[in-house]
Amino acid sequence: MQKKTIMDIDEQTLKSAQAREKYTICVIGCGRMGLPTACLFADAGFKVIGVDKNRKIVETINKRKSPIAEPGLEELISKNVKSGKLIATADTRWAVAQSDVILVIVDTPVDEKKNPDYSKLETACKEIGKNLQKGALVIIASTVGPGVTENLVRSWIENASGLKAGNDFGLAYSPTRATAGRTLYDISHYARLIAGIDDKSLKVASLIFETVVKSGVIPLSSLKAAETVKLFQNIYRDVNLALSNEFALFCEKAGIDYMEIHEAANTDPYCHLLIPGVISGHIPKDPYLLLKEAEDLGVKLRIAKLAREVNERMVNHAIRLVRKALKKCGKPLRGAKIAVFGVSYKANVKEPKGSRTLNIVKSLSSKGAKVKVYDPFFSKKELLDLGYPAESSWKTTVRGVDCLIIVVGHNQFKNIKLKSLKTLMKSPSAIVDLSHIINPEEAKKENILLISLGKGKTV
Repeated sequence: MQKKTIMDIDEQTLKSAQAREKYTICVIGCGRMGLPTACLFADAGFKVIGVDKNRKIVETINKRKSPIAEPGLEELISKNVKSGKLIATADTRWAVAQSDVILVIVDTPVDEKKNPDYSKLETACKEIGKNLQKGALVIIASTVGPGVTENLVRSWIENASGLKAGNDFGLAYSPTRATAGRTLYDISHYARLIAGIDDKSLKVASLIFETVVKSGVIPLSSLKAAETVKLFQNIYRDVNLALSNEFALFCEKAGIDYMEIHEAANTDPYCHLLIPGVISGHIPKDPYLLLKEAEDLGVKLRIAKLAREVNERMVNHAIRLVRKALKKCGKPLRGAKIAVFGVSYKANVKEPKGSRTLNIVKSLSSKGAKVKVYDPFFSKKELLDLGYPAESSWKTTVRGVDCLIIVVGHNQFKNIKLKSLKTLMKSPSAIVDLSHIINPEEAKKENILLISLGKGKTV
C-alpha cells in the first residue's frame, strides 16, 4: 500500500495542532515575510524548518532571537524554537528532504536595467528539485511576473527532480500580502490568495494556509491570475502616488498647500488622495515585474510605466528643494553641510529595501555637499554597511549643518523640538520636509526656514 502524503489530506486532517505535528513545512527565505510566515506555521502546530543562506540569520533564529525588527516576532521565535517546533538551517537540500511542504519566499529584485532578476528563485527551485520527495507540495510566495510559476519554476523543479508537477508533486502560488511593522497581523488576517497547477494542489495549499489565516483563502482560477493580483495592487498604489506627487508639484507652483487639499478632498468617501513623497510605502520594484511581462506580450502599460517614472523623478525634485532652501539662506549646494533623516522605505519600520534615501545622498554628495545620515531604527554600523555616511544620534547629525532633509517621518523625528534643532544647526539654516511632519506655524514661530513638499509657500 502506497504511503499517504501531504497531497492526500482532506478537510479533517489538519483540524488540531496535534494532527499538524506529523507534517513538516520548510520555508526557504527567512526575510521580512518568510520568517513571520514560518513562525505562524510553527505556532499552529507544524514542525517548521526555516532556510536562509545567511548563516548569521540562521544562528540568530536558533538562539531564539529575531534578525528582523518586527512587533511580536521575537516572542514567537523564542517560543517555537524552545518547543522544538522551529529550527533554522542554511542547508536547503537537507531541509527539503525532511519536508512535506516547501514554501519559497526569496527576493525577486530587478537589475540596473529594471529587468526582473529571478536568479535567487532559480537557485532555490533547483535545490528543491534535487531533494524533493514524491507527494510533497511546493508553494511559491515570492512576488513574480505572470507566468513565472507555471513556466520557469515548474521547469526548474521538474528538470532537477525528474518528477512531474501535478503528478508527482503539488505546485501552488500564494503571494504574501503584508506590510512591514504589522506583518504577523497582516499574514494571519488578510484573506490568502491561492492558485494551483491543478485542483489538488489548490485544495491542499488552501487547507495548509487555512490553519494560520483567520479570514480564510481566496482561490483563483490560475497561477497567472494569482501572480497578477499582487502586482496590480502595488501598481494601483504606485499610480495613485504618482498622481499625488504631480498634484504636489502643481501646488508648489500655484501657491497652494497640498496637505490642505488632501485633507479636504478625502472627506469625500470615494476620494483617496495619497500623501506625496519620495518614499512610497511599498516596494517600488514590483511594477517592473509586470512591465517586463507586458513588453514580452507586446502590450504597452503606459500609465504604469509613467507612474514609476514620475515617482523615480521625485528624488531629483528633492534635490531641487534643497537647492532652493540653501539659496534662500544665501548658500550654495556645493560645500553645504546637510543632514538627512530616515533611510527606511516607510515610516516607523526598519526596512531599507525600496528606500530612495541612498539616491538622494549620492546625488547630494556628487554635487559637492557634505552629507550625514541618521535613522533611529538602524545602528551606525548598519547604516555604514548600507553605504551611508552615518551618525549615531540625531544631535550629532544636525550639529552645524546648513540644511536638514526629513525623508522618512518616523515618530521619533516628530518628537524632536524645533527649538532644539535650531540651536544645533547653523544660522541661517533650513529644513526640507519631504514627509509633512513639521508644523509650519511652529517653524514660523521659531524663525526656521521651512520648505515642505507640495507646499506653495515657504515659511
